[in-house]
Amino acid sequence: MIGNSSRSIKMGWLSSLHRRIALVLVIQVIIWCVTGFYFSWQGREGLSTQEYWHQLPAQPLHTKERYVTPDLQLQNLGNVRSVRVRIIDNVAQFEATYVPNNTPGHQQAPNRSKASPYAVAWFDGETGHRWQTSALTAQRLAVNSYLGAGMFNGIRDVHRSDEFPHWVGPGFRVDFADDLNTRVYIDQASGEVLGHRNNRWPLIDWMYRLHFMDYSGKRDFNNLFIIFAGLLSVWLSITGILMIARVWKQGGFVAKR
Repeated sequence: MIGNSSRSIKMGWLSSLHRRIALVLVIQVIIWCVTGFYFSWQGREGLSTQEYWHQLPAQPLHTKERYVTPDLQLQNLGNVRSVRVRIIDNVAQFEATYVPNNTPGHQQAPNRSKASPYAVAWFDGETGHRWQTSALTAQRLAVNSYLGAGMFNGIRDVHRSDEFPHWVGPGFRVDFADDLNTRVYIDQASGEVLGHRNNRWPLIDWMYRLHFMDYSGKRDFNNLFIIFAGLLSVWLSITGILMIARVWKQGGFVAKR
């Protein structure tokens, strides 16, 4: 009798814990359903907030022109793995991918990613020096990437932005006076158009955070919250099977007259 009573207490405690955890997970499941419906309703174009985005076509190199190769600059980088040339705003740009050399006297990598051993540096093909995107160049790049009917509404220096969590800056934000208040971000070190954002972005950003349980906003889809939710779901399934087996064993699924 004592053994049966002890097992009954354990199963009662397990059943109570099972129900409480299930309530928490049900709330998250409802959030997943609501945010999933929102994603489906908005569609890919709406979620990208880039309705007026225009991908800048690659400009051809002029073979007759002479470019200044940054030989000394490349030597100071360390172990250079690749170099490519492209045209940014009608100016040749050298893009070097390399493994940084941390010894004194060697240049360090801007915007170096912790997840990759490689870094990227950009050089001006007319001077051979480090590439620097001016405000005027950033404005032209932003205008060329914009297809909306709004007018240019100002440019400002930015060092970071929550709208691009992984971007470390510095750069420029170019605003346009349209129905969505479109803003275009330009990276100063490379001259790259990072993308467009508009007034719908804050809501879309929070929908992403809630759906992927990424409350930090760092776009980390393998964060501790979602891993913990997955483990709780597995535990909930196992305990549910155990309780069903116990009820079955006690004859709970047998029809009574």
